[in-house]
Amino acid sequence: MFLPYVSEFVEFLSIKEHTLEEILAHMVLRVLRPLEATSAFMSQLSAENVIENVGQFGLTRESISEYPDLYSLQDKYPVCDSIRNRKIVWITTLPNWPEDYPALKNAPHLSGEKTFVSFPIEKCGTPVAVLGIFCKPVIHPDAEIEAFLKAIGALFSLHVYRKIDSPPELRNAEIKPTIERPGVPHRQLTERQYLILKMMSEDRTNQNISELLGYSESTIRQETVKIFANLNCNGREEASKIYKAGVFRTPVVA
Repeated sequence: MFLPYVSEFVEFLSIKEHTLEEILAHMVLRVLRPLEATSAFMSQLSAENVIENVGQFGLTRESISEYPDLYSLQDKYPVCDSIRNRKIVWITTLPNWPEDYPALKNAPHLSGEKTFVSFPIEKCGTPVAVLGIFCKPVIHPDAEIEAFLKAIGALFSLHVYRKIDSPPELRNAEIKPTIERPGVPHRQLTERQYLILKMMSEDRTNQNISELLGYSESTIRQETVKIFANLNCNGREEASKIYKAGVFRTPVVA
């Protein structure tokens, strides 16, 4: 049922460069038509774990004014839960928000939609943003719809972040050997260590990383020590340079 809409989205993104607002408009008017979407917005996560609204289509000025412009990752809002827990959040009780979100208790959604869905956008395995959509009918989650939204999110991420990723040689990389300095071989990183290293290279603190990945700060510290040992380097700055050089073996699963 949803495959033609995914294909159409691929074609739209491939034709020319689009602004974020143009992409969101196309998603609402064409791609998400089976869900009867009326509006969509994107919020992005900063290195300081602050979520900021960066673009929208279809929302009224009154609707926008009901909600904050900035969120802490630890705030209790649907968009925060989507990024923090890396999951799709479904709300089917509009105009009233569920009791899970007390901060929204006095901000009913009065535009007539019955469903709100937010889903995380990932870049290289890290949740970096969230898309939120409002839909006219009550839409209960099922496997097919969730797969559809994940496909749309993956395409969206691939298009929006394709020029932001690290060096060009990394973008088309498949499997490359670990960087090695003469006489000092690097050992392979686990999947978790590789993800922590990536986030470290984005100038995130151990606390930021622990909040985002759901591990204790102590665990992150222990893993960074192992990363430095495996890379034969002397700290975060050197480890980040090694990561940004972009040649690693495929991480092993921890």
